[in-house]
Amino acid sequence: MRSSALLYHKIDLPTPDVKIRGAFTAPRQFEKQISYLKRHSYNFYTASELVSHYSNYGSFPEKAIAITFDDGWKDNYINAFPILKKFSVKATIFLIPSVIGTTTDRVTAEGEGPREHLSKENILEMSDHGIEFGSHSMNHRLFKDISEKEIVDEVVGSKSFIEDLLQKPCDTLAYPAGFHTEFAREAIKKAGYIGAFTTIYGNDSEPDIYALNRVEILRRDKRPFHFSRKIRSIFSK
Repeated sequence: MRSSALLYHKIDLPTPDVKIRGAFTAPRQFEKQISYLKRHSYNFYTASELVSHYSNYGSFPEKAIAITFDDGWKDNYINAFPILKKFSVKATIFLIPSVIGTTTDRVTAEGEGPREHLSKENILEMSDHGIEFGSHSMNHRLFKDISEKEIVDEVVGSKSFIEDLLQKPCDTLAYPAGFHTEFAREAIKKAGYIGAFTTIYGNDSEPDIYALNRVEILRRDKRPFHFSRKIRSIFSK
């Protein structure tokens, strides 16, 4: 049983310095992809709604799609948010609190220059329009490379920051680069999250709500045939 969460990063065109371009989805392609999902009657859920349904019923909702974004890039506000509003689509953005409101290369790909992140004002406005925010850890440190105490600090600190900012629950977390450990999964559960998302490191046949896979949408999925095939593959297993 495969999670039906989609993973996006940047909704923008790559700048000349970018060598690894897979994480970029052009705004016009993103709009076409959202339009495709609406035309084919997929149902949109936030990440926490998807997890809650699985926890309560042992399955994901029929034709359910959760649109998720990692890192909290400014382009999510500039380019993705107007499209999501246009189509009345829910989505979840996984934030890194330590880079909110900054322009930095801390989370960019190797060789890529500094890039702007969402501001607090952007986040509050999006939250008022139904966009959900989860944690992508406090500092985007890989959980496989840091101590158990540091993992706890990353998951507890980020949840607390996001909840204080929004005055809403921060119920889900996306692991930086998808890496997770048994200790991290338990720490997230103890911190009060209801679930967590990875990339390719979860188990599709027996899903763990603290290690749910997502289907990454890449630049090469810009052709409608590639995108539709990827979506259909989620529901064919």
